[in-house]
Amino acid sequence: MTRIVARVVSYLLLVFIGLVGIAPFVYLLVLSFKARIDILDVPPSLRFEWAQIRENYDVVIHEKQYLTFLRNSVFVTGVSTAVALLLGVPAGYAFSRLRFRGSETWASTILSFRFMPPVAVAIPIFLLIRHAGLTNSYAGLILPYVAFSLPLVIWIMIGFFDEIPAEIDEAAMVDGLTRPQVLLRVLLPLARPGMLVAATFGVIFIWNEFLVGLYVVNTPDRETVPLAAASLLTVESPIEWNIAATVGVLTVIPTLVFTMVVQRYIVRGITAGAVR
Repeated sequence: MTRIVARVVSYLLLVFIGLVGIAPFVYLLVLSFKARIDILDVPPSLRFEWAQIRENYDVVIHEKQYLTFLRNSVFVTGVSTAVALLLGVPAGYAFSRLRFRGSETWASTILSFRFMPPVAVAIPIFLLIRHAGLTNSYAGLILPYVAFSLPLVIWIMIGFFDEIPAEIDEAAMVDGLTRPQVLLRVLLPLARPGMLVAATFGVIFIWNEFLVGLYVVNTPDRETVPLAAASLLTVESPIEWNIAATVGVLTVIPTLVFTMVVQRYIVRGITAGAVR
């Protein structure tokens, strides 16, 4: 009986946590379906009109140029994540397999850079980007994002490569493969779940990053989705809350879909060390 009660309480607690987590998005979705004047209804109304929903999303996609901001975010996020993986995977392999003097200290030092909040280095980054002539450019966004994502990618990959027996490397090298060939042909397929975990964390961070973009970009044609969403709350007067909510919904959907697609790989990757 005690076990049944404990299980019921656990399920109820999980349901409560799930509702708390999803409630803000549901509220945002409801606001995106309404006209601006209906948002102020007391008590709140759940009356929706398809014409109003279509108008809200049409305004965001066409008048507010959401597709331009979406393209910028997709490009910057994709390139930044790819470069971070391209640099971080070999570095993680090197720290895992090539033990050298001070390797653990260097690995800890690299991770410590990730502990630094972006707000602490936003101004120095802006000055470096400006002196390099990269303001209002994709490169001016990609370089800092790679720098922020790289430490986490390296540390995640160190953990995954540590879980792969070193005997696999030795057997492959006995067969005539070099270290780079062992990494590319043998270990990367085994470490694919780890790469997906690292990529997911990178995508979520870069997609939602706001502060660095605020300093580096000051023209609409290079703005990412978070910058465009913020501009609706600072430029528009009065604020069109229904339009702002619509932008919020369209901002969340891409990362939500991406996370759902790779979810099973993420779970497999996180538990990889426990089942080997």
